[in-house]
Amino acid sequence: MSYLSYLQGIFGSSITVTNELNNNYNGDGTVVVIKYLQGSIYQDSTIQPIQLAVYTDDLPATKTLLETITKAYNDVSFTDGLDYVKQFYGTPLLLSAYQPAGNNYTSQYIVSVTLIISSNISDIKTVMIDGDIYTTTSRNLNYVAGIDNQRDATGYINTTEVVNGIIKFSCTLICRGDILNTKIRNIRTGIISGNTLFSIKVKFTDNDVEELYNMKLDSSSVNSNNQALPVLSLSFIK
Repeated sequence: MSYLSYLQGIFGSSITVTNELNNNYNGDGTVVVIKYLQGSIYQDSTIQPIQLAVYTDDLPATKTLLETITKAYNDVSFTDGLDYVKQFYGTPLLLSAYQPAGNNYTSQYIVSVTLIISSNISDIKTVMIDGDIYTTTSRNLNYVAGIDNQRDATGYINTTEVVNGIIKFSCTLICRGDILNTKIRNIRTGIISGNTLFSIKVKFTDNDVEELYNMKLDSSSVNSNNQALPVLSLSFIK
């Protein structure tokens, strides 16, 4: 699946998506033109900037559609063959409004897109806490070994044995007045026990592999700053 096919699936059959401008466009309907800009190529990945030029005869409806799509698909990944593609969208920019085109008047929007394309990537795709999926801004799944380190009687280099392991999961997300925040507040204020369990399920991009853990809250913090959304930082431990 190419990015062209991916966009065609997003916009639907009523909107034309093309890699090249249709010179016969007469101002009827909506056309999305994909323009590939100069990017950066690394050994196993590519950063591809893209500009979407959107021509439309229905300015209000197209504005709403673009705002909805860019918000819904920002920081969302998809696979293109064996490649893992992560996409980032900017807010729509109205470049021109109600310009003559054929028998109608057309408007043009510009949307800036960045695709990060890599091969054979295993990334955390979704995070589910207590059965609900949460949009996280960062995620860390850690395994920490508990060790028994003893000196070898015959030498100067110690020998280490792993006797147990600790699994930790940490994430950050926008702090909202939801069920998760209420549960954490109840632990913080002593209404419920700190040993209260959380069901943590993470899904990976490679074959949708899932890992499920019952964890306890290790730490939480609400980061509040002027001119920024409040961020909830969480750490769980099994």
